[in-house]
Amino acid sequence: TMRAGMLTTLSLVLTRERVGVRALGDACLPVDVRSLLTSEKARAVGETCAQLMSSESHVCTPECHAAISEFRRARCYTYISQTQRLQPRHESLSLGVSYTHSEHTLVALQGRWYGLYPASGIELVEAVYDASSGVLSGTKLTGNDFVRAGRVSWTVSLGSCKVVSSLWQGSFTPRWDACHLTVDDADHMQLTLELEEGAHEVLSFVRASLPLLLDWDEPNSPTNGFSRAMRSCGMTEESRPTVKQYLADVLHHTHGTVVLDQALLIFPLVLLGGWQLGEHLAAKLLLVPLLLAYVLVLWVRLNYLGLTDS
Repeated sequence: TMRAGMLTTLSLVLTRERVGVRALGDACLPVDVRSLLTSEKARAVGETCAQLMSSESHVCTPECHAAISEFRRARCYTYISQTQRLQPRHESLSLGVSYTHSEHTLVALQGRWYGLYPASGIELVEAVYDASSGVLSGTKLTGNDFVRAGRVSWTVSLGSCKVVSSLWQGSFTPRWDACHLTVDDADHMQLTLELEEGAHEVLSFVRASLPLLLDWDEPNSPTNGFSRAMRSCGMTEESRPTVKQYLADVLHHTHGTVVLDQALLIFPLVLLGGWQLGEHLAAKLLLVPLLLAYVLVLWVRLNYLGLTDS
């Protein structure tokens, strides 16, 4: 009935925030993605494909092929590529080896990143630039004992760079260490911390994209060498998102998603009004394609949020 449809659509809007509490439907939370990257499936690829990764061999063994296939079949595999809705495309084009450290640099670094932390391994971080203060802040999407999820891990501005110190574990008020930002290109950066007696610690970051992570030449990355092994086994990942991935990103992870959910809420009233105002059967039949399109989009959204049985 129309009332049931409206209640279902209302539940879609009211449960948007629940996605951040636990995994629903097709969605994988950042913690689920990190669990996959540090799982037995990922370690199995590293163990069975070690010779391919080190370029000692170019022959893909059945064991290596099977391990890669199992890793790629994991539910959260496609979610290794995170939404980059915050990354301004026009700014990122100007970032290269010869970049100048400026406000444009910080703006272009917005988006989601994988970072390697010496204390906890790989983490997901979202970088957001605040134009009013001129500060780029990296907020943990996956937490550890030093910085919980949802808290700022580091901040960078034109005049400063600081990272939450790992020496103050569990402190309510974070203590900060000075750092230095190095940008290799639009998809790779490093934060270097100066320690005692001339020592230093490096936090390396790569943009949260599946092909970029697999290609990341970082020895401590849990997927280091995976790209070489996959190419040898005839399995590669596209550097650009597919049309399906792009549409899914637009549908579920942009500011337009809010508008879409609001439209799904009121569209049954529009259909009902059109049906009642239609004087002829032919005019009413014109509403059928709109109804089918509405049901399809509604099902996709509800399925993504885990509100369907399928």
